[in-house]
Amino acid sequence: MHRGANPHRKLTVEQHLRVVEQHLAAGRVPQAMAALGQAIGQHPEAAELYGMRANIELQQKNLEPALADLEQAIRLDPNRAIYRVMRAQLYLKFGRDKEALVDLDTAIHIDPELVPARFNRGTLLANLGKEDQALKDFDYLVKHDPALPAPYFNRGAMHHALGNDAAARADIEKFIGLADSEDWKQAGRNLLKAWDAQQKDKVATDGHAKGGKQ
Repeated sequence: MHRGANPHRKLTVEQHLRVVEQHLAAGRVPQAMAALGQAIGQHPEAAELYGMRANIELQQKNLEPALADLEQAIRLDPNRAIYRVMRAQLYLKFGRDKEALVDLDTAIHIDPELVPARFNRGTLLANLGKEDQALKDFDYLVKHDPALPAPYFNRGAMHHALGNDAAARADIEKFIGLADSEDWKQAGRNLLKAWDAQQKDKVATDGHAKGGKQ
């Protein structure tokens, strides 16, 4: 408890955010949330305060409060692309795929180079069975930042789904070479092994089918 006047009473939005970040860095999540509540009381039109609180709520898996805060952040700052990406991730948790896709499309319209928007849209399109469209997003990401590993993995998966086996293998091998984590590298190796097994099964099946013909 503070004695006398509240030392945070006259802080700017940026100063409030620094206080919150200090609490988070020290692992004091309840204090960070309390500080954000106080900051929002003083600056109710500051979108970044709602965005910060939504981010913490997402980490705490408090989905409905996070969504409410993101709705408010977007109302106050509709041109902040990252808020659209965050809300899209929440929509997906609620099974609202179409709304998530609209948010990701909007985020990319606002900021075409925003990596999380492109990556999330590509992943969503892949899950919706739209591999051709997903491939375009992963192509963009690879060209935009050739040193980023994850898009190669996803693009490889899209190439494989579309029957482009050589391109698929090349992407996964590139992913393995770029990935820092040994777990990621192993995931790539495992995927290649799975594809090899599928190919062997296909060859064997085709061989049996031809051998059975008279």
